Amino acid sequence: MPILKIALPVPLPTFFDYLPPPGCDIAQLQPGIRLRVPFRNQKKVGVLFDIVDNSEIISSKLRMAQEILDTEPLLSPACLHLIRWASHYYQHPIGEVVETALPNLLNQGRSTHIQADILWQLTTNGLAIDIESLSSRNHLQIELLKLLKTYPQGLTKQAIKNQLPTTINSLRSMEKKGWVITRTLIPKMSEPLVGIKSSKLALNPAQQKVVEQVCENLNHFYPCLLDGVTGSGKTEVYLQIIAKVVEQRKQALILVPEINLTPQMITRFEKRFHSPIAILHSKLTDKERLLNWLQAKDGKALIIIGTRSAIWIPLKNPGIFIVDEEHDAAYKQQDALRYSARDMAVFRAHQANVPVILGSATPSLESFFNVQQGRYHHLLLPERAGVAIHPEFHIVDMRQQPKRILSQQLCSAIEQRLDQQQQVLLFINRRGYAPLWMCYECGWVAHCQHCDANLVYHDHDKRLQCHHCGANRSIEQHCPNCRQSSLKAYGQGTERIETQLHQQFPQATVLRVDGDTTRSKPAMASMLAKIHSGEAQILVGTQMLAKGHHFPSVTLVGVLNIDGGLYSVDFRASERVAQLLMQVAGRAGRANAPGEVIIQTYHPDHPLFTHLIQAGYTSFAHASLQERQQVQLPPYGYLALFSAEARQLSLALAFLNDFKQQILSLLPQTMQLWGPVPAPMEKRKDKYRGQLLFQATQRKELHRLLTQCMPLIPKNPKIRWSLDVDPQDLL
Repeated sequence: MPILKIALPVPLPTFFDYLPPPGCDIAQLQPGIRLRVPFRNQKKVGVLFDIVDNSEIISSKLRMAQEILDTEPLLSPACLHLIRWASHYYQHPIGEVVETALPNLLNQGRSTHIQADILWQLTTNGLAIDIESLSSRNHLQIELLKLLKTYPQGLTKQAIKNQLPTTINSLRSMEKKGWVITRTLIPKMSEPLVGIKSSKLALNPAQQKVVEQVCENLNHFYPCLLDGVTGSGKTEVYLQIIAKVVEQRKQALILVPEINLTPQMITRFEKRFHSPIAILHSKLTDKERLLNWLQAKDGKALIIIGTRSAIWIPLKNPGIFIVDEEHDAAYKQQDALRYSARDMAVFRAHQANVPVILGSATPSLESFFNVQQGRYHHLLLPERAGVAIHPEFHIVDMRQQPKRILSQQLCSAIEQRLDQQQQVLLFINRRGYAPLWMCYECGWVAHCQHCDANLVYHDHDKRLQCHHCGANRSIEQHCPNCRQSSLKAYGQGTERIETQLHQQFPQATVLRVDGDTTRSKPAMASMLAKIHSGEAQILVGTQMLAKGHHFPSVTLVGVLNIDGGLYSVDFRASERVAQLLMQVAGRAGRANAPGEVIIQTYHPDHPLFTHLIQAGYTSFAHASLQERQQVQLPPYGYLALFSAEARQLSLALAFLNDFKQQILSLLPQTMQLWGPVPAPMEKRKDKYRGQLLFQATQRKELHRLLTQCMPLIPKNPKIRWSLDVDPQDLL
C-alpha cells in the first residue's frame, strides 16, 4: 500500500503518514489534493505532499484517510515547493504554513464549487424612508436601514450579522413591509480578456527607460528596485509593463501594503484593462476570497491585486511580481507564521523565472544593500511626473512656541492655502485625543492593567483605551492616588488636532482619517471621495494618509509630533521616521501648484532632519548603511528573535535561559546570542515577555543553527514561544 505524506494544521514540524481511503482510486492520489483524515479524536483537513513506499511507523498502527476532497490538485508543484521553502526558512510547522496559504473555506474542507449568495437589498420604498421619522422602538430596523443604505448593492445575511446583532426575523419583518427584497447573486468565473480600455499616459524619458528595460527582460528572473521619488509616476510605469505581460496572456501579481490603498489601485487598473482583476485582502468575505483565489489559480484573472496575504495566491501562468511601497513594515506578518511578503515575492519570481519590481520612494536599507551587492538592478525615477516639483521643507522650533499645538508659522500657512482654495494635510501618527490621562496635582497617569502601556484618552466617547490590547474604560472623575479632581488630557492625537482646527478655522471643513473613523468597509472610500471632490479642505490623519495617495489639491503638509521616533530603542526607528517623513511630504505639490512641508519639532538640530532635507533620502540611507555595517546589523548581519511569554516574567526568562544553556555548545564563533532579557514592552495582554536574539554574519550559519535548535526547545505548557526570522520589530 502507498503511504501518504500529509500536512495537517497542527503545531508539529512534520508530515503525518496515512494509508489511502478504503476503495479509493489510487490515480486520484496526486500531491496538492486535500484529504479528510482522523487525527486523535478529531477530523482534520490536510494536503497531500508526497506518496512513498515506506513509513517509520509500523503498518498496523497507520490509520486510513477518510475522504479525498479534490478531483485534481489545488496546489501545483511550484506552490508545494513555496510552502516547503517557507516552512524551512521561517522554521514553522508545514501544516500551519499550508493553512496560511489556503482560503478559510478550503481549510474547512468546503468544495471549490461556489454556491449562490442571497443578498438583502433595500427596495425603492426602503431607500425613500426618512429614518428620523421612525419610532426609536424600531431601533434594530433603523440600524438595518442605515447599514443597507450604505450598501445599495445589497449584503448577505452573514455580512449583516458581522456588523449588527440582528436576526433573520428583523429582515423578514422589513421584507413584509416592502422595505427590503432578496436577490440571488451567482458568482461568475469570467474568461480572461486581453485588451486596453483607455489610452496610456505619455511617459517622461526616465519612465520610458524603466518600461523598456523591464519589458526587455520579461522572459527571465530580473529583480529590480524601482527607486522613484514621490509623484514620479511609478503606477503608470507598472501599468505599461503589465500591459505587455497581459498581451502574452500571463499573470501579474501586485502587492500593496494596506487595504486602504487597494481601492484606488483597483480603480486605475479597471480603467485601463479589460482583463478581470482578482482582489485579495482581509475585508473580503470568505466566499469572495475563495472566488478570487480560484480565478487566479485557473488563470481566469490575469491581474491580481492584494495586501500581504495575496503573496500565497497560486498563479497558473505568472508573468511578473510587483511590490509597491516595498519598504513598508506591513509586508511582515507579526504573529503565527512571521513571513515577509516582499521577500517571498522575490523567491516566487526566481522560482517562476520572471521579473520582480520592488517600488518605493524611500527604499528599505536591505534593498539598497542588494543593489550595492549587484543582486538587484537599480531603476531610477529622479523627478516628479508632469510639471510637479519637489516641495520645500521648513523646520519650526517648538521650544520657541510653548503651549501651542499648531505653530504660528503653520497656522499662517494654513490660512494662506484656504484663501487660495487649496487643501492642507496635517499628519500626526497617533490616533485618539491624547496619549495621557493624568493628574496635574500628583502626576498619576492612567495605565493599562493588562499591558506596559498608558491608556489613550478618546474624547468622542469620553473613554480611555489601550491601543495594544483593546481594553477600555470610562474616565475617572477623581485621581485614584490623591483624590483631587485635577485630571486632564496631556499630549496630542488626531482627535485633539481636529478639535483645534475646528476652533481656529471654523470656515473650513476638517476631515479626520484614522483607524477610528475608517472602521466600516466603505468609510475610507467615502472619505477619499470627499478629498478628491474638494469637499474637505483640511485633512488630519495618521500614516494611512501618508503613503500612496495622490491628492492634487494638497499643497501644504504639516508634520506634528514626530519626535517620539527619534529616540526609540529599535535600531530601525530612524529609518522608519525618515521613510514616513518623506512619504507624507510627498503628498504636497503633486500637481501644478508648488508644495510646502512644515515640520514641528522640539529637536530642530537633530541630524536626521538636517541630513534628509539637505542631502535627501538616498544620502541618508547610505549613511545609515555605514552605521549598520560597523555593528553588523541587517543587512550586514542576520537576526532571529526567539520570544517567550508567561503569566510571570520569571517563568519566561527561566524558560529562555534553559533553552540558551542547551544550545550554547552548538553556537559557532561567528554567531552571538543576546539575552535572555525582558522585551522592551515587558507586559502585553496579561502576559510577560522575554527575548533571546540570535545574531549572525552569515545567513546559512543562522539557519543551520536554528534547524539544530528547534528540537531542543524545552516542553512547558505554561510557556508560549515564537520564533521570528528576520524580525522587523524588536519591541
